[in-house]
Amino acid sequence: MKKRIYIILLLLPLASCNDMFKNFLNEEPETLVTNTNFWKTEKDVEAAVYELHVMFRSWGGYVETRLYRDRGLPFDYLGLIWRNISDNELQKDMDITTAPSWRGEYQAIGMCNFILGNIHRAKIPEERINYYKGQALTIRAYLYFYVLRTWGNAVLITNEEDVGEKAVTPWREIMKVVIDDLVEATKLLSPVNEMKDANNTPVTSKQIPSRGTAFAILAHAYAWLAGFGEEPEYYQKGIEAATEVIQSGDYSLVNNPHEICEIVLPGNSQEGILEIDFLNPEAVNRSGNGLPGITQKWPADPNATPSTRRTLLRLNNESAMAMFPDRNDKRREEYFYKLDSMAGVKTSITQGAAYIYKFRRPLLHTSGSQLGKLLGYDLNEILIRLADIYLLRAEMRAKSGDIPGAIADLNVIRKRAGAKEYTPDENLEEAIALERDKELFLEGVCTRYFDIVRNRTFREKLRGKFKTLSDQDVKDGALFFPISFDAFQNNTKMTQNIYWKRNGFAI
Repeated sequence: MKKRIYIILLLLPLASCNDMFKNFLNEEPETLVTNTNFWKTEKDVEAAVYELHVMFRSWGGYVETRLYRDRGLPFDYLGLIWRNISDNELQKDMDITTAPSWRGEYQAIGMCNFILGNIHRAKIPEERINYYKGQALTIRAYLYFYVLRTWGNAVLITNEEDVGEKAVTPWREIMKVVIDDLVEATKLLSPVNEMKDANNTPVTSKQIPSRGTAFAILAHAYAWLAGFGEEPEYYQKGIEAATEVIQSGDYSLVNNPHEICEIVLPGNSQEGILEIDFLNPEAVNRSGNGLPGITQKWPADPNATPSTRRTLLRLNNESAMAMFPDRNDKRREEYFYKLDSMAGVKTSITQGAAYIYKFRRPLLHTSGSQLGKLLGYDLNEILIRLADIYLLRAEMRAKSGDIPGAIADLNVIRKRAGAKEYTPDENLEEAIALERDKELFLEGVCTRYFDIVRNRTFREKLRGKFKTLSDQDVKDGALFFPISFDAFQNNTKMTQNIYWKRNGFAI
């Protein structure tokens, strides 16, 4: 394992040095230096960016991210916590002290600001400065984009010296920073196949942002502004950003759904664009901590049997069949284990559920009291892949009137799955939304929820109180999470989301 260089951070906002490195204090520091004399060589810069990626990976693997924010899951049975979250009745299961915190996001954002504010001190070639600066800009943009989609109005800090009390900034203003960062990153970063590290070794990890990564996030950002933000003029910009990714030649679809499960989901494939790289041997958290670990039992978990109970989340067999009605769709048999034949097994064994089998490569504990039990899955967390961008471009083309282009993009993904091509009797926009549900089933962080909110179909597709939200409720922040208690500490300018302030989260 690499030894890490510990820097005394004097001006890093929202995260103390102890907070930032608390997970690594059991390792012996190689050197201890101050900020003023640290930035000399490329190895110094690389060490700082390395710590940023450790923090980004930690954010991606944190259990809370998986379990308490993903509200759009299409399951029939939901355990109590899941049901309250999915019904938008958060106050039944949490209060302001236990609401999901944005601490992890802002610690990583703070590290981005620290790098961006000091990288100029290093005496290295401009192209190497661009390589690291582009990474920090892209990760900061992605995290702020996640923050504004999750909490709406939030704190905006883009300067390491901005350490005073902060009021929240409207999400549209944060989005301007997201877009500016990404546009700059597209100019600084190289294509994915030309990326090289400090040792001049080709970069293979899809956690390291490239030019295509920045364009892919940019396409999603423009789609959010156009859809949820109701500014349709941004659809064309989103289409252009998606087209940059698709036509770059830097990425390609694998051949079939079997290869999605066996090649793409394990990580760093030709189809992957942005991933949390748990295949890195220094990764602590594994994706078994998230949805794969709680939605899959037998046969993915070698300790399970066909009758192992699904007690947290359960998708009925008939619902899986309704999601994938085309029997020629190869995802039926790749994402689920024997979907058709298992339907004939007694419900006393199956609970009437489909056996999800999308995520392979289980990892087992090798020692201790959990010896032989499931640890997780040896997979990356796929945040964006090329199929996502094809379907996102299809969505934006359909909404902006390019019907032939939208159908062509939709059919690219259907053909790869072996499913029937689009027919005129289908509602095109709904067909694209359903294709995203099918293709990206259980992938990413809040993928389906963000899709539904972006397209403002929450009343039709979500549960409980989502169905009865008024336009004023939405304007007041009902689709976002309440701000947690820790954001109010030592910050008298912080204010709560209006909707949640009147629904149990006042401070």
